[in-house]
Amino acid sequence: MIEKLKYILYFFVLLLVQTLILDQICVSVYVNAFVYILFIMMLPIETNKYMVLLLGLLMGLSVDLFDSTLGLHASGGVLVAFVRSFALDIFSPHDGYEANKQLSVRNYGYYWFFKYAITLILVHHLWIFFFENLSFANMLFTLAKVVISSVTSFVVILLFHLLLMSRK
Repeated sequence: MIEKLKYILYFFVLLLVQTLILDQICVSVYVNAFVYILFIMMLPIETNKYMVLLLGLLMGLSVDLFDSTLGLHASGGVLVAFVRSFALDIFSPHDGYEANKQLSVRNYGYYWFFKYAITLILVHHLWIFFFENLSFANMLFTLAKVVISSVTSFVVILLFHLLLMSRK
C-alpha cells in the first residue's frame, strides 16, 4: 500500500513540476524539458502492461489539461508507455530484472539508465515535436529541437530521478 502511495505522490509531484515550473520557463524555442515521462519510466517492472498504458494516458491527459494541448501529451505518454516494455527487454541486464527492485540508477547503474532513458526520451520528443508541427517542412529545425530538448530533458530527468530515489 505504501508503495502505491509513493507512486501516486510521484505522479502529482512530476505533474506539478512539469506544468507549474518547466512549462513556464522559456529559455529558447529549441529547449523544452519534459520531466513527466519519468513517472512512466519509474513504474515497477511488475506493473501490468495495460496499467502502464493507462497511467501513461492519464499522465499525458493531465499535462494536456494544464497546457491546453488537446491530446498531444496523452498520445506521447501512451507511446512512451508502449515502447517502455520493448526498451526494458532490449536493455535487460544479463541476470534479468529482480522482482520488487526499483528501476533506478542505484540498482542498474548509470549506463543502463542512460540507454533506457534516452531511448524513451527520443521516442517521446520525436513524436511530440513532429506531431506538433504536422509537417516535415522544417525538418532540420524540428530535429534540432528534438536533440536539444532531449539532452535538456535527460539532464532534468536524471536530476529528478536521483532526487526522488535518494528519499528511500
